[in-house]
Amino acid sequence: MALSSFDIDAPRWDQSTFMGRMKHFFNITDCRTALLPDARLDEAKALRITFLHGPIQVMMVGAILIFMVPAACSLFPQQCSLAVSKLEPELRDSIVSKYGDDIKYVYFNKGL
Repeated sequence: MALSSFDIDAPRWDQSTFMGRMKHFFNITDCRTALLPDARLDEAKALRITFLHGPIQVMMVGAILIFMVPAACSLFPQQCSLAVSKLEPELRDSIVSKYGDDIKYVYFNKGL
């Protein structure tokens, strides 16, 4: 199956038909902006501070991770068990040779 070439500058729909132009319009236009007054749109333009976007995003992601990682660690169990029969052969053989067949499960910490 051959992939068709993609031209980012060309519209996806035929612009010679009404339906094609309408699909193109609704694809590139956010209809919610038609409901806003001009003053509100001008306020949104004033909020563009492009040189701070990167640092602000990094700080927000960092703040979220500071709280969410400990929360996730407390919500989900960190200790798991696994049957000795499902371990790798070398590890299984070393456990059986050291402790015999008395141990059926091994317990481990998943960690981060």
